[in-house]
Amino acid sequence: MTTGDKKTASLVTLGCKANQFESEAMREQLEAAGYRIRPFEAGAELVVVNSCTVTAATDAQTRKLVRRARRLNADCRIVVTGCAAQVQPDMFRDLPGVVHVLGNMEKERLIDILRGDGPCVQVGDIRQAKQCPDLTISSFTQHSRAFVQIQSGCDAFCSYCIIPFARGPSRSVAVDRVVDQVQLLVAAGYAEVVLTGIHIGRYGRDLETPTDLVGLLDQLLARTSVERLRLGSVEPQEISAPLIELLATSSRLCRHLHIPLQSGCDHILERMNRHYRAEEFCLLVACLKQRFPDLGIGLDVMTGFPGESAEAFEQTFALLEALPFSYLHAFPYSARPGTVAASLGGRVDGAVARQRAERLRVLAQKKKQLFLQQFMDQKVDVVFEQRPLAFAGEKKWRDAAANGDLWPGLTGEYLPLVCSSAVPLGGLCRAVQVVGCDGERLIGTCC
Repeated sequence: MTTGDKKTASLVTLGCKANQFESEAMREQLEAAGYRIRPFEAGAELVVVNSCTVTAATDAQTRKLVRRARRLNADCRIVVTGCAAQVQPDMFRDLPGVVHVLGNMEKERLIDILRGDGPCVQVGDIRQAKQCPDLTISSFTQHSRAFVQIQSGCDAFCSYCIIPFARGPSRSVAVDRVVDQVQLLVAAGYAEVVLTGIHIGRYGRDLETPTDLVGLLDQLLARTSVERLRLGSVEPQEISAPLIELLATSSRLCRHLHIPLQSGCDHILERMNRHYRAEEFCLLVACLKQRFPDLGIGLDVMTGFPGESAEAFEQTFALLEALPFSYLHAFPYSARPGTVAASLGGRVDGAVARQRAERLRVLAQKKKQLFLQQFMDQKVDVVFEQRPLAFAGEKKWRDAAANGDLWPGLTGEYLPLVCSSAVPLGGLCRAVQVVGCDGERLIGTCC
């Protein structure tokens, strides 16, 4: 499986943007140590599985990936890391091919661990962690937008969530380190940087010189030339007046917010240990849309949480029907062992939870189409992907593109767009004319 004198390795990532950033950092560690990175399906000698543990299903996905890695290469060595490894290391230690099970903090020492003769399981007590893992990236492979981790951990302890136990307490990356990381990516040609973490609204409170998310954004806008900054998910109670004002005054901060809602019923929000009420959420969104009619707003909603009656779900549906959001992640509740919610009464049948989620997805599609239509005949800023997409099976797309290819991109409002004319790859194009819409994405042409 070697190529020349280089060992081969592959990484496979489950879960959130924080995991994607950390996988990229581990990839660079491996390359610096002499490994040649290969696709997972190629059957590398070393496979790193960066796991997620949001649900029991994601734990099962990790185990399946471990078994699949051995089918692809019966001699491969496997490292399991990430949140599932942090919370349940014994689940993976005896699986065939697993040589190391590493916690989230241990990712920064991947190469030293591979070179050493330490124990298979190396998972520290992350609840005692005082800093984020020391991880840096110089690029983001096969992406035109780069993720930067500014924070890790969470102190919220929502009743359904295991992440505080998997990621530890909220810790922030120092402002200067974030600035240096963004400058490195700008120098590598990235036009957009997405600021990620587990609970980025808590950014800066734990630093020696306390600051906040707006303070970090001010520093990034003043000290780097990044063309476009995008925020990851921000809790509703942490969308402050200064943040709203910065959205209004900076053309480099994307007009896009992802705001977890989870439920539109106050009783369910209380059982979830969420620290806001439905009316407060509605007032926030109304304020945002009044100030920024073109603001892209994404929501997360969970259906079938213990105690969610038919009436409670209808409250959520009615609230969403009235809200002007642009997209929605709707998913049925899945009990996660080790969380408070797993022991709550009022269990909702899984089929009912799935039916409710599907109703919300149908509603979300209508909302998305309305938001897309808002941009017809407008000019938008777009960051394009590194390669075109060929829609071989869609005649209307083939006919629209002179050379048979369409260049996919993303607007500042987080809308997908395809363009049939030549585009500046990986860069920001500020003059894309929207000429059409198919209900899923915008169609544009470079001016």
